[in-house]
Amino acid sequence: MRLHRSNLWLVLAVLLVAACGRGQEAVPAGVQLVTITVTGSAVRLDPTTVRAGDVYVVLETPNASVGFVQRKSTAEERPGPLTDDDLARLARGDTEGTAIGGFDDSGCSPEQRAEDRGRTGPCGNVFKLVLGAGKYAFFAGDLDGAPPGDYSGSIAVLEVLP
Repeated sequence: MRLHRSNLWLVLAVLLVAACGRGQEAVPAGVQLVTITVTGSAVRLDPTTVRAGDVYVVLETPNASVGFVQRKSTAEERPGPLTDDDLARLARGDTEGTAIGGFDDSGCSPEQRAEDRGRTGPCGNVFKLVLGAGKYAFFAGDLDGAPPGDYSGSIAVLEVLP
């Protein structure tokens, strides 16, 4: 099949516009949702217990950011749930043996955030995690920058059941 030159430009234009999209996707129906609300340095989860597998985290507070903590991967183990000792150390600002990530909608205009609200993608407020059974932590504030024993933010624990 031969493309006429004007059709070729049209195809290229469509591909270029598609490539520039933010890649946002709607959240599938019936998935596990955990809503995170950040107020100042306090973070709350609803619900606080889910089943292992795909979990969609909804950052409910616009312009907020929240940290996510799991056990650091090693040569023997992949990243995973935290022990009770890990959580106790984390509450004191000790992050040894943990992997810290986070969720936010920074880098997007208010219009992009409004357009992508309820969706996954760079400007959306929904993030997908695949979690095994155990406990994981979310926090507000600067956990890594706090002197040991001096973390003044808030930590919320998500319990993931088998």
